[in-house]
Amino acid sequence: MRRSCAVVLCAVVIACAAVASPAAAEPAAPPIATLTAQTPISAGAGWLVWSVPVGARWALEAYHDGAVARVPIASRSQPFDASVGTDSAGAAVAVFSRCSRTPQMDGVGGGDGAGGALVVPSSGSGCRIHAVVLASGRERSLPIPAPPRASDTSPSMWRGAVTFARRAPGHGQVWQVMSWAPRRPRALVTLPHGAIPSHCGGEPCSARPAHGEVQSLSRDGSIVTFLWSVEGPGVVGEGAWEERIDNLATRTSTLADAGFGHEACTGPVGEGEIESAWPEAPVAAGREALFAQLDAVGYCFKSFAALLNSHSAGAPRSRAGRLAQPVLALAREGSTLYGLVPQLPPPAGADSPTCSSSQPCSLEPISVPALAPQRFTPSPPFV
Repeated sequence: MRRSCAVVLCAVVIACAAVASPAAAEPAAPPIATLTAQTPISAGAGWLVWSVPVGARWALEAYHDGAVARVPIASRSQPFDASVGTDSAGAAVAVFSRCSRTPQMDGVGGGDGAGGALVVPSSGSGCRIHAVVLASGRERSLPIPAPPRASDTSPSMWRGAVTFARRAPGHGQVWQVMSWAPRRPRALVTLPHGAIPSHCGGEPCSARPAHGEVQSLSRDGSIVTFLWSVEGPGVVGEGAWEERIDNLATRTSTLADAGFGHEACTGPVGEGEIESAWPEAPVAAGREALFAQLDAVGYCFKSFAALLNSHSAGAPRSRAGRLAQPVLALAREGSTLYGLVPQLPPPAGADSPTCSSSQPCSLEPISVPALAPQRFTPSPPFV
């Protein structure tokens, strides 16, 4: 199995700050919330939102003005694919999907337990985009035109315009990236999706029809960034993925990174190579996309770390640096970066960290590391 290109990093030089004496050190701030399941997180306009289990269902919670409160909307059977943005009046909103069959969620690194931070849109159907004004809890369905049997997930709103992923008749198993704005309510713009293999790699083309879907999406200003999961002839292994950035003004797409799934840890040391990086949901921030990757350190997943990548639309390479702790999800509000951080290391032999009642996670601000340029240009995960 090939190692993800995200693991091959150039040396990062980080200047060490002077360490305050224990007497002068300030106590660490308590986490915003302690979570017992993985969930997407999103921030903006003074708000941070996430999902929490309530019985067999999931509710939406928010942090605003120093307080945590439940968003007073109906629950879902899976964590909300919620994204914080602003409507055309400038009000803070969260947009998400409501479905006749709600998609399942994947944990970053395939972590066990309830919930997940990434949508598996092919497991759901009949999804439509809703928005809730966070200050009032008023929810409404958005009048986005849709053909019969279409299903829309992973929305993100910026000044009233919504970008989202759609599975629609006529496109097979290839999800489309769409944009809609209230000033032209009957019009939709189609943006580039992720790469699809153009040849079959020596196997019959009918053996594995091409399949590509959006597992997470974020918009800010003129860019949209998303995590693209792809299968089909010519794709190496399973779990192939791309981190993509679309420029809305030019309708062009930039490949920020790509990789493959991982294998279970089997066999003696040195027998084969084990994939050790898992992609996470990206965050659009101005003209840059931020995305973290969970990295297994050492043979048989001895420990875990996370890399923070920053990539500008149209740039050939990312900048990257190692975060101080593993994270399972990111959100950004202004200059503050939030992370979903495991409080404890996973048990020995675990494939990845996760969030559970016995292995809780903290939702907290995290430090941005020094970033250095990568030395490689990513390519689609195809032979």
